[in-house]
Amino acid sequence: CSGPTSENLRDVRPLDAPVLQPVDVPARSLKQFWLTVHIPGDAKPGTYQGAVTLRAGAGVREIPLKVTVHPFDLAHPCLIYSIYYRATLSSDGQPTDSSDVKSEEQYRAEMADLKAHGVLYPTTYQALDDRLLPRMLQIRQEVGLPGGPFYNLGRGTGSGATPAELAALQQDVKRWIDFCRPFGYDPIYFYGADEATGEQLTAQRAAWKAVQAARGKTVVACYEKTFEAMGGLLNCAVLAGRPNRDQAKKWHSVGSHAFCYAYPQVGNEEPETYRRHFGLELWQAGFDGAMDYAYQHGFGHVWNDFDDKTYRDHVFAYPTLNGVIDTIQWEGFREGVDDVRYLTTLRALVEQGKTDPAKRQVAAEAGTWLEAMDVGGDLDAIRERMVQWILRL
Repeated sequence: CSGPTSENLRDVRPLDAPVLQPVDVPARSLKQFWLTVHIPGDAKPGTYQGAVTLRAGAGVREIPLKVTVHPFDLAHPCLIYSIYYRATLSSDGQPTDSSDVKSEEQYRAEMADLKAHGVLYPTTYQALDDRLLPRMLQIRQEVGLPGGPFYNLGRGTGSGATPAELAALQQDVKRWIDFCRPFGYDPIYFYGADEATGEQLTAQRAAWKAVQAARGKTVVACYEKTFEAMGGLLNCAVLAGRPNRDQAKKWHSVGSHAFCYAYPQVGNEEPETYRRHFGLELWQAGFDGAMDYAYQHGFGHVWNDFDDKTYRDHVFAYPTLNGVIDTIQWEGFREGVDDVRYLTTLRALVEQGKTDPAKRQVAAEAGTWLEAMDVGGDLDAIRERMVQWILRL
């Protein structure tokens, strides 16, 4: 699955093994494995110790494992975590090996995977369909995704400006709002022309005004000059590249959100990059959230990253017929979300401590530490320091 063409994958139907299988690691090479430890909700605080056993032929090696369960629950992150999720439900209900069409079982597994990695507000590409869309939203509810903001790519804003075109757009906006409300979604965002500049961008003015007049909101991936062209007509700017605090301030001045994507796009096997860029760095830059591209986008066969001449596939988790196989970069992204959860927990305790005479001094010290935090430093050490402040408060 690593060649310029994918003819040999035509009949492949990937399934994950129910238990961990042996793997070959060539001599004098390194292979990285991530272990995810699931802590029961009723686990008592304390330190738990064990070992991970590795067997290679007759050789056995044990790696000590120590897990600390803290005496506090983590808050939900103060940032909004979305992602471009392209897939729609298959009309015949059958599974596929595609990044764009899913059976209900595949869709459920991927929604659960998103939730497990802290992404609670994935986009939707599903059209307004009386059969498939409600089933999709119902599955989201069943796996525990909350309501709240709904980032809709199933109906774009277009750039039509005639009275008839604007009236049709507003009618669709109202239909979407009415359709999604019973599932707890509000507000509903409608997607503009992707990464538009110049006349293609400004041609959308009338359409974006119409969306807002119908009580919808607008969202689109864009560049820095978009604010000067569109201002408050864009409710959520998904900005490419390194987050810029001045950009965030501009969008906040008109009550809009600033999200980050392409920092980098999904796909690089660099877990710390995604942890750092989509975690504490976003918060320190004053951004409101993230919407990177994309959970899965196979430019050819989704299991072959190299069968397209221009792009490698953008994949956080590779699809199987009944689930997903996560990547190390996806686990790194989750670590970034968890960093923000620790941060959010600490910030709330700092605010509470300001009104408690017994904790006022510690709260002030923790607040000063937060202001001076170097998000380019050792992220494990930063998290451990946040834990110490939380325990003191």
